[in-house]
Amino acid sequence: MDKADFVMAKEGIELDYKGIWNSALEILKTSLPPSTFEPWITPLKPVMPNEEQFKKGVFVIKSDQAFGVSHLNQKFLPEIQAAVQSSLNKEIPVEIVFVPADVKKAPKKKYKPTEEIALMQEQIDNLKQMHSFCALNLKYTFENFVKGENSKVAYDAAKMVSEAPGQKFNPLFITGSVGLGKTHLMQAIGHNILKNFPKLKVKYAKTEEFTNQLVDSCRNGNDSYNEMRKFREQYRNVDVLLLDDIQFAEGKKRTEEEIFNTFDALFHAGKQIVFASDRPIETFEKTPDRLKSRYEWGLSVEIKQPSLDTRIEIIKKHAKRSNYEISDDVAEFLAKNYSKNIRELEGAYNKVSAYASIQGMELTVENAKNILGFKENQKKITVDEIIKKCAEYFNTTSDLIKGSQRSSEIKSARQAAIYLSREILNLSFPVIAQSFNKNHTTILYSYEKLKKDMELNVSLKENIEKIEELIRN
Repeated sequence: MDKADFVMAKEGIELDYKGIWNSALEILKTSLPPSTFEPWITPLKPVMPNEEQFKKGVFVIKSDQAFGVSHLNQKFLPEIQAAVQSSLNKEIPVEIVFVPADVKKAPKKKYKPTEEIALMQEQIDNLKQMHSFCALNLKYTFENFVKGENSKVAYDAAKMVSEAPGQKFNPLFITGSVGLGKTHLMQAIGHNILKNFPKLKVKYAKTEEFTNQLVDSCRNGNDSYNEMRKFREQYRNVDVLLLDDIQFAEGKKRTEEEIFNTFDALFHAGKQIVFASDRPIETFEKTPDRLKSRYEWGLSVEIKQPSLDTRIEIIKKHAKRSNYEISDDVAEFLAKNYSKNIRELEGAYNKVSAYASIQGMELTVENAKNILGFKENQKKITVDEIIKKCAEYFNTTSDLIKGSQRSSEIKSARQAAIYLSREILNLSFPVIAQSFNKNHTTILYSYEKLKKDMELNVSLKENIEKIEELIRN
């Protein structure tokens, strides 16, 4: 009888369980950081399975913290199961269960928690804190964020801030269009700080919420002083402030004044500040210079539009988290047709996967098209079609756009056509260059220039969006 078979024998099973678990602990100790291993893994103990578990061949581990079991199963079960299987050299399911502490062996009045248990309880308390004070969504973690070339700098900067709050890149200013992952990355900072520094106070809020609370505090008549004091304590008595959608503060003098004073109070106390905006700082024309300068004190990073490969990876990771199998062709179909907004991309995935599951049908590209309302006779967008629409919008011709004339109007039409060919069709620059009779470095320059100009010119961005709408419809 080998070691794995011996585990499933009833005689002497408890002793062998301990030996196997000790081996698994050695593996986990090397694969997990001490901040995870000590509070979460050390207190776990192997236990005898019940009759049903025994028949299924389940390796059972107990925790005496009810809240901790949910977190362990959610965050660390794959690592624990892999370590047990490696120790046994055999695949075996692992189950983590809640077993209350034996009060007879450890009366309450004599009970002295070990340092590990105390630390574990502290981390559990901080997890509860996430839901109340911090207002963080548990799915927005670094582990769940797909890092691509479009977000590499922003991701790395956010990770560094979370590992040394108040010491690097303060403030961190994250920009990017709607639905690209700014909120995800910002909240991931909060989660990681609470994980690495359990005693720090983290506060996440949207600027609209900040403004509404400020207005309410000012309206309370005779109590306005006390209400303002409570409001300010809420945002200044923290170690990390994460303020989202900061563009909504632009032009609101009272809000911007309060943000300015809150910034100064936190910054000079060495606290970490993170802002997020769907527009770059340069476009905040109505914001006072003294506040804009503070936005720019630290580091500004941008999350750009994700590439096709990154969008496919996002779909596959989303499917993996929801335990749903999705084929490569369906993932590619969704990624190609939802190219500008990750939120819409994930929404499309949620719709097709849910509908296919409810109807019990196989999720093919054909079924996905039907679920999403795609029509086969939907017009095929080409580079020539994009050039034609840009020519009409700028009152010129396709031939002139493809030509070498450099008048202001033709140049604008040409840049718009190049930019939209890349954004809508996701073609490579050499392929686009063939349609414009240009070399690919010229195409790349035109694309990057217009993209940068759009960040600084809201009117230009709106015009390009109008042209795109005409092309798609």
